[in-house]
Amino acid sequence: ANPYFILQRRKGHGDGMGGLAGLLVGTLDVVLDSNARVAPYRILYQTPESIYWTVACGSTRKEITEHWEWLEQNLLQTLSIFETEKDITTFVKGKIQGIIAEISKNSDIKEDDDTAKFKEATMKFRRLYGMPEEEKLVNYYSCSYWKGKMPRQGWMYLSINHLCFHSFMMGKEAKLVIRWVDITQLE
Repeated sequence: ANPYFILQRRKGHGDGMGGLAGLLVGTLDVVLDSNARVAPYRILYQTPESIYWTVACGSTRKEITEHWEWLEQNLLQTLSIFETEKDITTFVKGKIQGIIAEISKNSDIKEDDDTAKFKEATMKFRRLYGMPEEEKLVNYYSCSYWKGKMPRQGWMYLSINHLCFHSFMMGKEAKLVIRWVDITQLE
């Protein structure tokens, strides 16, 4: 134990004796979307104002122990040279943000701008076509659809089960929904 970091384990994980709280946590994990599950282990940094920052998460005891040992070897000794708690908090936050940025850069993760645009396209796709949450949007493109003599500029949405197109130009709306199973030939 140390005055800066806290290692926590969620109730109902790892000991087989979670009791009622462990049963509730396990039930919620099964009922909720698997993408929303929370890692059973985490390390928190406690600020002097009793604000807690999550600095590491782990799905196994071994994984979180490796993070804990890294903190002990690389951060704890450095924290003793700072004069105020505010300086320590600033240093810890900066160090963790730097590590996250380095990992993101090394794994070629696209920044939030692309993610935000995709989320916006997904919401528009669901709103336009009334698609359920289960119908996942795979990609979307700006394109033209020829109908008659005039091309219609709009957006093509590719989901797991559908190819959709939407255009709204000069007061005229065009919507097209084709199920992938109905497509027999591409030219």
